[in-house]
Amino acid sequence: MSENTAKSNFAAQVHTKFRVRLQDRLPLELELYLVEDGHSTSTQEQFSLLFHGPRDFNLGQGTFEIEHEAMGRFPLFLVPLEPDQQGPRYQAVFNRLLKKQP
Repeated sequence: MSENTAKSNFAAQVHTKFRVRLQDRLPLELELYLVEDGHSTSTQEQFSLLFHGPRDFNLGQGTFEIEHEAMGRFPLFLVPLEPDQQGPRYQAVFNRLLKKQP
């Protein structure tokens, strides 16, 4: 994963659409609705992304090619969660090692 997938970059994109590229289907749009803090330290960054998806299609668990207007294209492992009032939900969890500062 690139530096583009840092928590701060995702936090700037809350309430925007991310497109999931699927075979034999138009891209599926997910809305990022929350960037949730994990237990980060000086050497690692932990956080999760929570998305809402459309009611008429459910993704299974897996790695998907994601596109975003500001963030570009990257792979993302998504896990389905229990739906809420707005429909299907998905989570991506990050545990990134940070570069040591000299």
